[in-house]
Amino acid sequence: MTPEYILVIAYLVVCIGIGVLASRRVLASRDEYWVAGRRIGTFVNAMAIMATLASGGSIIGVMGLAYGKGIPYTLALFAGAVLGFPLASILVAKPLRNFGKFTITDFLAYRFPHPLVRYLVPGIIVVSFTVYIIAQMKAAGITAEFLLGIPYKHAVTISTLVFILYVSIGGMLAITWTDVVQGILMLFVVLGAAFVMMARMGSPFAIMEMTATQVPQLGQVAHQPLASYLGSFVIWAAAIPVIPHIVMRVFTAKDAHGARISLNVAMIIYSIMILAAVLTIVPVGKIHFPELKDADEIFLRVMQNEFPPVIRGLAVAAVLAAVMSTTDALLLACSSAISHDVLGNFVEKKLSEKAGGYLNIGIAWLVGLIAMYFAYSPPKLITMFYSAAIGLLSAALFVPVIAGLWWKKANLAGGIGSILVGFVVYLFFQFSQLAPPLSAILFALPASALAMIFGGKFGKPVESGMVDAIDKLHRA
Repeated sequence: MTPEYILVIAYLVVCIGIGVLASRRVLASRDEYWVAGRRIGTFVNAMAIMATLASGGSIIGVMGLAYGKGIPYTLALFAGAVLGFPLASILVAKPLRNFGKFTITDFLAYRFPHPLVRYLVPGIIVVSFTVYIIAQMKAAGITAEFLLGIPYKHAVTISTLVFILYVSIGGMLAITWTDVVQGILMLFVVLGAAFVMMARMGSPFAIMEMTATQVPQLGQVAHQPLASYLGSFVIWAAAIPVIPHIVMRVFTAKDAHGARISLNVAMIIYSIMILAAVLTIVPVGKIHFPELKDADEIFLRVMQNEFPPVIRGLAVAAVLAAVMSTTDALLLACSSAISHDVLGNFVEKKLSEKAGGYLNIGIAWLVGLIAMYFAYSPPKLITMFYSAAIGLLSAALFVPVIAGLWWKKANLAGGIGSILVGFVVYLFFQFSQLAPPLSAILFALPASALAMIFGGKFGKPVESGMVDAIDKLHRA
């Protein structure tokens, strides 16, 4: 058995082992299963948040996007995510942590109490995140196929079964423990590869200067409308404060201060890793492989061409870590959207804690297997693919969450209207082809905000008890 196989198998066994260990604690408690008992420390949570966002898209997809569309376009999208972290720490970390529930739906259904909110929001989450999961599975599949020679569908199946297993039995605690391991592995491989490139070819500035001479298109502005640049930035800036698999990390923190610090530390670590990849690994790859048919293969080509088998094995494990560290959180968020948000009343009234735990396991397997089926025919440029899905979630949830936390006139009419209008307007511009790629958010967010303002002006005023309750979240 080759070193690559040994390292990958060892990594997968560790992930499963962590899930088994965590299951002994979490299956008998909803609080343990969904938010790891709310006792995750600052550094651990920061690494877990970084690993959660640093998906297969952040290693395979972001480098592929830079290769295919150029560095300026990629940094526009990346800068939005970087801005999103401090926005989350300022706008949502303290009040949502003090709210003390499990999911973003819990808050929205409390703030805007209506069945439409309770059921539509989980639906949006499940649709958006299933697309996101499919994109991550592609990254795992092409990596194992390219560097290990495993057929694409077999690779997707194996990696999917592993992360479904440890997520379904270990919940948020298993995800947190595995994400810390996965985050360290990602940093080691990406930063290590970047340092090797710099040792061989000079500083990032020297590499970029060489690239400008040999493949100048990498540094040119992509032939995309300005709206696409701005839209990709806004999608991720608006997503980070409300995206469920990040918000669930806020709920796991020991306190509001720890949640805030974790978000900002995660942003710094994530920024270092992405910049190292885009400014060193991608230029070297573009010089050596200027005409790849699938841009998402660029990282894999560099690892295959520049490094020995042991490092290639670590690279496969790192990509799987990137995929799993995001996909496990996405899967848990989808599972919570169904079993907690939609079926929560039934579960609490009819099922014991243990029976509810087994229901969570079943739903996690169902969602994961459906996503695996669709991942067998994957999209190209996975970062753009899942960014469009996250745009839908941002369009529907950003305004009602932020207004619900900070605007005293945000009433039921405004909340329902902003969710529906953001959702419908985004879908219209996304699929009507009336707007450039990734720019539908530029129409949906203002429309959602107008719906919130209109509802606040003409709808039934907010009850004083709700205003006092929201104020308390900011003071606690």
